[in-house]
Amino acid sequence: MVAKTQFFIQRRTFGLIFLAIAFIAIVVSAIFNSINAKKSIEIVYAQNLVSLNPYTYSDFNTSRLNYIYEALVGFSEDLKITPKLAVSYGALSNTHYRFRLKNNIYFHNNTHLDTNVLKQIFESAQSIESQQPLLENIEEFRINDTYSFDLLLKKPDLLLLSKLASVPIAVPNTDLTANPIGTGPFLLKAQTANQLYLEPFIKYHSNKAQFKQLLLTTIQNQAQRLEYALGKPHILAIFGISPVLKESLNKANLSLQTYIEGSTNFFLYNYNRTLSKNLDFRTRLQQAIDLDMDFYEFSEGMAKDTNQLLASGVLGYNPNVVQAELSEQTETKYYPEFVLPEGFEKLSEELSKALNKHFIYPNFTFTNLYQLESKDIKSKFDLIFFGFKSDFYDGQSLFNTFLTDTQFNYGAYTNKQAEEIYNELTNLHQKPKARQKALQELSMLIIDPATKLAEPLFENKVYYALNNKYQLRPRLDGYLDLTLISL
Repeated sequence: MVAKTQFFIQRRTFGLIFLAIAFIAIVVSAIFNSINAKKSIEIVYAQNLVSLNPYTYSDFNTSRLNYIYEALVGFSEDLKITPKLAVSYGALSNTHYRFRLKNNIYFHNNTHLDTNVLKQIFESAQSIESQQPLLENIEEFRINDTYSFDLLLKKPDLLLLSKLASVPIAVPNTDLTANPIGTGPFLLKAQTANQLYLEPFIKYHSNKAQFKQLLLTTIQNQAQRLEYALGKPHILAIFGISPVLKESLNKANLSLQTYIEGSTNFFLYNYNRTLSKNLDFRTRLQQAIDLDMDFYEFSEGMAKDTNQLLASGVLGYNPNVVQAELSEQTETKYYPEFVLPEGFEKLSEELSKALNKHFIYPNFTFTNLYQLESKDIKSKFDLIFFGFKSDFYDGQSLFNTFLTDTQFNYGAYTNKQAEEIYNELTNLHQKPKARQKALQELSMLIIDPATKLAEPLFENKVYYALNNKYQLRPRLDGYLDLTLISL
């Protein structure tokens, strides 16, 4: 009996020791995980990165690559121009600007940035298609000394500084897709198919991040994105979130955020083909979309119906544009050819239902528009889906694209009255009210039923969830300055 009692006590003692060890291990593990969590920040996105090359234009690129690359100037929280790589700048005249670089800027390969290197970058960027609209007005890059330079313009440009804020400064003569090297606060250490692993750049010229690693993760399915992210304290933000999830997010200490993206989506009429020239067809299409499509409901709040091509909040958006009046329809049947991006199959199903009610029977092709030859787009499709984001929240970029002979004017659109007003915009450089009025007039003209550039569909509404514990104030365009996070 005694032996059994002793044996029992020994077993119990060992059990208590094991329990204590296990408890200590759990505590240590929790502390370790907490420390690791403090050393990491993760942001979860809905769309894959297109390329590590910053000159491959895409919003899916820009939001992430802003952590690797920088520009001469940037934007403050309220989207005002602020210094970045340039410590100072100013206009000597309306065509002559002077800049001074910081003297402590290094690329991620430890190359020092000075005016000689910067001039080489600018000259190279002027031959890159995505950068040409931003830099084509620069007549001369004049070096004053190691850190000071002047930009001489061909003509006055009200948007010069905003354009320069969109020109990434990357190390020259490098394959940036394989080896992205910028001056930003983070440098790329590794990547997988859906994740970038970055670390703070030790030689960064300004405020340095107070954590050890940054993970940028892509999960395209919203439900899977939430399942992955909820409950993980090191996750700062989850992009691509429907506003219907607001209550669930609040319970997880996440706040629903939104920002002005300035982008719209529309069907571009192709006047190279006969059907787009048919007023009855255009009227029927407009009525089908106005009466029988609800993009807000279809997208669960992530889109907003619109009746014009500029987004609300963009300079040139015209609040006086009203819904076109309904008119009697014939029962003529139309069979248009549409091109939509890959992954838009569900949208095509809803569009078909709406269009069929108006005797329009569409055939949809799903493809990446950039992979098609321009001649094929012009010859094969009546309606071309187009997503357009206005540069710098200024509507002129829309008219630059479609009222001039650019590669994107697939539909061969012409409008003499609109072109006359467009040509006067340069003369309104110093007259902001007159310029705004001219842009609003253009917004009205390009959706006039008789001379319609495109059929408006919807504005994008961007929502994301932000972890409240970090108390980070996002920029108005949704950019998160991670160097401001204090752990």
